[in-house]
Amino acid sequence: MKKRSVLISLSLIFLMIGGTAFAQSKTIVFIPKSTSATFYLFLVKGAQDRAKELGYKIDYQGPSNEADMNTQVDLVRNITAKKPAGILLAALDSKALIPAVESAIKAGIPVAMVDSGIDSDAPYGSITCDNYQGGYDAGLEMAKILGGKGLVANLGIQAGSVSAQRSVGFNDAIKKYPNMKVLPVQWTNADAATSMNIATDLLTGNPTLAGFFSACAPTAVGIAQAVKAKRVDKKVKIVTFDPSPEILGMFDDGTINAIIAQDPYQMGYEGVSVIDKVIKKQAIEKKKIELPPVLITMDNYKSATVQKLLQTPDKFK
Repeated sequence: MKKRSVLISLSLIFLMIGGTAFAQSKTIVFIPKSTSATFYLFLVKGAQDRAKELGYKIDYQGPSNEADMNTQVDLVRNITAKKPAGILLAALDSKALIPAVESAIKAGIPVAMVDSGIDSDAPYGSITCDNYQGGYDAGLEMAKILGGKGLVANLGIQAGSVSAQRSVGFNDAIKKYPNMKVLPVQWTNADAATSMNIATDLLTGNPTLAGFFSACAPTAVGIAQAVKAKRVDKKVKIVTFDPSPEILGMFDDGTINAIIAQDPYQMGYEGVSVIDKVIKKQAIEKKKIELPPVLITMDNYKSATVQKLLQTPDKFK
């Protein structure tokens, strides 16, 4: 009996140690849509800076591309089992990630959404760009560039993600112009090669195509390759989301005509703040925050406001 009591006591001690270790975990895991997109490097920098201020570490891991939704779902579940201090997540699909996120929260892991949320109120916070407004602003700028007339294409990311609102916003803006028409949305999974192939087919099938809307930087890269290959880069206009490093050179040379900028650094910074507040049982004043998009043109490119948003490699250090 005495031996059994000792074993029970030791088991309780081990459980207490394990529980304490989990409770004191100082690692927040950031799961982006894709580890190959430079956009998320800027977001993780914001997370790292805030984590350093608050005494946490950031672990950065995710799917290699934005077509691999199942990998992201599995990753959320696997990370939940390891009991991190919290999870920052940019969801690839607003519905498919719901069960994994809700399971993580039920397991006591604070989850905050950044860049792309889910259709659930379970996350403790959601810090995103106003995707619809960004797409709408892109549509208005495209109309301005084309003088309110012409045929344009809309290359989105994924039909099921929050970022699909960019394509919806663009289409709604184009509807204001009776002399403009937008082709059906083509989904690219934010893949440059896929985008190039789609853009090439659209240019071939629509000789009068005057412009492309790109919902993200990799898609803009693919579109730019297509228009250059067709030698219409001086004629066909491109408006894209995200001033990633690979985009800025093409903006400088006129291949890309306007950019919608988000503030990924702020997303990461505020996302860590939300997780810290949950851990410390502090009130979260506003669960859902939509940061305003910023339209970048040659007219405001050099302004201080725009320069702060430009994603250049030196800011990742």
